[in-house]
Amino acid sequence: MISTSSQQWTPGQQVRVGFLTLTVRAAVATPGDFAPDAYILTNGAGTQAYKFVPHRGLEKIGPSEAAALIADQDARTRREALQVMAKAKADAEASRTLDAIFARA
Repeated sequence: MISTSSQQWTPGQQVRVGFLTLTVRAAVATPGDFAPDAYILTNGAGTQAYKFVPHRGLEKIGPSEAAALIADQDARTRREALQVMAKAKADAEASRTLDAIFARA
């Protein structure tokens, strides 16, 4: 997420990129590629989509590419949530085991 800007880079907000005033539609995290997060933006009329990556520029994209970026983000979020839940379950089981061991002492 862009946090050191005077503009609000949250979905629904208008931002200026160069001479264009665009609306932020989605923020897409890009973990693992060491690049800043990407943003899906649209023009005022909502007829053209853009992908913006800070320090890499603005790229015109089609609706199918925008949908694919958002679907990838949703899938990544689901995978991460499942990993967090599995770790929490394992930690809880380990805690119960330790409690049972120390209860006997």
